[in-house]
Amino acid sequence: MDTSTHIAFGIGFAGLAYLDPAVAADPVLANAVMAGTILGSNAPDFDYAVKLVKGKAMYIEHHRGISHSIPALFIWAILLSGIIQLFHSPLAFFHLFGWTLFAAAFHVFIDIFNMFGTQGGRPFTKKWLALNAIPLFDPFMMFLHLAGFLLWALFGHPALIFTVIYVIIGGYMAERLHASRKLSRQIQEDFPFGQANVMMAPTMKWSRWKVTAVTDDSIYSGDVYNGKVNWVHSFKKEAFDEKLILLARTAKNAIHFLKSTDFVYPSVKDIGHAYEVKFIDYRFRTGQSHFPFMAIVIISKDHRILSSCTGWIYQEKDAEERMEFHHPLTESNHFTA
Repeated sequence: MDTSTHIAFGIGFAGLAYLDPAVAADPVLANAVMAGTILGSNAPDFDYAVKLVKGKAMYIEHHRGISHSIPALFIWAILLSGIIQLFHSPLAFFHLFGWTLFAAAFHVFIDIFNMFGTQGGRPFTKKWLALNAIPLFDPFMMFLHLAGFLLWALFGHPALIFTVIYVIIGGYMAERLHASRKLSRQIQEDFPFGQANVMMAPTMKWSRWKVTAVTDDSIYSGDVYNGKVNWVHSFKKEAFDEKLILLARTAKNAIHFLKSTDFVYPSVKDIGHAYEVKFIDYRFRTGQSHFPFMAIVIISKDHRILSSCTGWIYQEKDAEERMEFHHPLTESNHFTA
């Protein structure tokens, strides 16, 4: 989910924490818990520091990875609770720790409901877990939180208010997951081009979805409105030069990108002076036929990596601005058969 949603949940969890008698009875602990739930609700995304230190490509590889793992949740909760404790008089540490841990864990849990998913199963599995049920920003969940904040300010009783709100949100999440699974099964059964694996992509409108269907030889992308599918784009899985694909996979930006997704399609284009190899994540489509989440590698005619970039690339100028040039003496970027 986006940062505003995680902040909203953090504040909401501070209200829910009044269910805890220790929190309800101690204003100092209540304030500390609010700091803990807000920070804890955002802590797994502190991996943004990787982008500041190591750059965007490294961030793409690691975002929602180890920082969302099971051990990391406990580390975040211990660190944040310990730091918060320093700025408060002695308080019930384990209550603070418990609510901070709950907020951090829920961050990972709800992230699994969108398309990007997380590696929340680490260290047991590095598989990306994604349920494709809720968009990154969900207006309904944000509306419920804003209503809850207003009611809290006017009438108090935060425990009751946010218990009701989170029961509603829990039901809503279950309904969205059911709708995603039901649509996926329906589209798979009615798919006109053979057997396919179908993936749904939620939007901010309940009746609108995006859909991707993958067959043995093609990838299809479409829009769903009120249960009806409109297939707007497709492309064949062509047999491109395997040597170029393998070489492109060794470019550092391609390495980072390929570790961030399991849904990649490569293509090769002769651009005159060199070859352009693209790796696109075919889950994400804008307009009719553009897939902006990608890695691009430029390879010379004599099979040397010249430059590469990765990220959300919407226009040609985006690629030009992000392109990193590779030095032949500092990187193993020459293919020999």
